[in-house]
Amino acid sequence: AIDWNKGCYMGQELTARTKYRGLVRKRLLPVAVEGEPPPYGTPVTLDGRDAGVMRSGHDGRALALLRVEMVREAQAQNRPLEAAGAALRPEVPGWVRLPEPEAKAG
Repeated sequence: AIDWNKGCYMGQELTARTKYRGLVRKRLLPVAVEGEPPPYGTPVTLDGRDAGVMRSGHDGRALALLRVEMVREAQAQNRPLEAAGAALRPEVPGWVRLPEPEAKAG
């Protein structure tokens, strides 16, 4: 439980941002792995840009902590993410609600 009137604690900024702005930038998502599953902690990229980090994996399936905006970009371009030479295709379950993209100030 969180006491909103208490002092500082680990993760305070992330928790406050999530509560007040509803902003979640990363999600733990299942991915289909084409190739050898990368080890825990391997960086995940899209066009050389940071997209997240690998967690666990086995037999062509894995979990990765991924930036939502990079997942959207990869899906829009129908391109895989990459980690240690393996191609990763995020599979967003139907019960997961990804936050809407932020409107860019023009």
